[in-house]
Amino acid sequence: MHIIIGIITAIAGLVWALNSLQNAGVDLNAFNPFTWIRRRQWARQLGTKPMHALTNSMDAAALLVVAVALLEGEITRDTKLEILQIFEQEFSIQRPRAIELFSASSYLLKDVLNVAAEVRLILAPSKAEFQERQAQTLLAMLNKVATLETAISPDQGSVIKAVELEFGANDKQTETW
Repeated sequence: MHIIIGIITAIAGLVWALNSLQNAGVDLNAFNPFTWIRRRQWARQLGTKPMHALTNSMDAAALLVVAVALLEGEITRDTKLEILQIFEQEFSIQRPRAIELFSASSYLLKDVLNVAAEVRLILAPSKAEFQERQAQTLLAMLNKVATLETAISPDQGSVIKAVELEFGANDKQTETW
């Protein structure tokens, strides 16, 4: 009987201590490992840039095409129309979807300083979705956009080179398997 009284007293003491901690402002969910894991996943998801979370290969390719065009400065009306036409032809989409891709890509790139350094992170979520032909098409689109108004600038060349290295490294890995 004295063991049961001890257990009941210990449970009552624990409940009283937890109630006192909660009244003092301590979040009791902080001690829950499942809540901690969920909170950590949300923090990781919210801490990444939106352009690093593009899982669709078409969105990632459109972002890189617009990034190459933006490296020369402001995009002219003719260049924008040419990019929209490239999107329509290569992605087989209608004009409203092409405008949406262009606008979204421009918005995601507004605070980017070094696009070449971001290429690996942009392509990481969707890299497995790219086929060899799609990677070659992306490189062709990048070269075409880079040469629309002038010759390829060093900044544009570094972005194109980073994309080539990213897909070249993928090919070398598959060859060694």
